Parts: sequence; C-alpha cells; structure tokens
Amino acid sequence: MDVRKLLIRDIPQLMMLYERIMPDFLANKLELSEKVYQEIINNDDYLILVAVSKSELIGTAMGICCKTLAFEGKNFMVVEDVSVLPGFQGQGIGRRLFAALDTFAHDRNCGYSVIVSSAFRAEAHTFYEKMGYTDSVKGFRKIYNYRED
Repeated sequence: MDVRKLLIRDIPQLMMLYERIMPDFLANKLELSEKVYQEIINNDDYLILVAVSKSELIGTAMGICCKTLAFEGKNFMVVEDVSVLPGFQGQGIGRRLFAALDTFAHDRNCGYSVIVSSAFRAEAHTFYEKMGYTDSVKGFRKIYNYRED
C-alpha cells in the first residue's frame, strides 16, 4: 500500500470512492473534476492524498492550508474528504494519510488543523481523536444550492 499525491489519472477512481463512501457527496462530472484538479495542483496550499493498493484507490484525504491574522502568524489546515474503504479500515491506512497531512501542515507552518465530520459518524470521530483531534468545538456546514439559469 502506498500513500501519495493524487494524479489526474486517479480522478475517475476517486469519484467512485467518494460515491461509495459518502452517498450524500455531490460528485462532479469527470471533466469538471479534472479542471478543478488542474487549478489545485498548482496551488501549494492544497494537498490531496490517495492510498493505493494494487492499483486500486482505497483511501483519500485532503488538506488545505489557510492564512489567519491570529495564532501568532501561523497558518491553519482544514482537513476534508477523509475516506477509507470499509474493507481496508483498521489497517493503518488512515494513520498514514494523517501522518502525511501532519507533515504537510508542519511544512506549511500550520499552528493547528480542523476537521468537520457528520454527527452520525461515531467510528470516524473515535479515529480522529486517536489522531490527536479533540471534540472541543462545534462545527457547522452550510451547503449552497446554486441553480444555473
């Protein structure tokens, strides 16, 4: 098993991974995902990781470093889209993804990171706590539903 940066050739599998693990995920059309990838790949504040076993994507996580005017001038990292296929959970894949995110955060001078998770994902919450996250804040999410006219 290997943890590495997402490559453009991985995007079809990544979209299938999102759909399998996050049924409420609003997947893009493949062409749009590839276009967004081209924007992200040139931005050093983003890191999209994939875990690959025998050429199959089995996990993913994304870190985005953001600037803040507080916290002694340090950045902070937002962690998103964390997923490991159920048959591969408990094998250290998530730990390796988070270790790579921690290295990224350190290299980008992040003072802290945040992650938001759906309330019903109790097992994920236990895992996040093992990764050093604390349940000390309450997160909220607003989804915008723009309509094309």
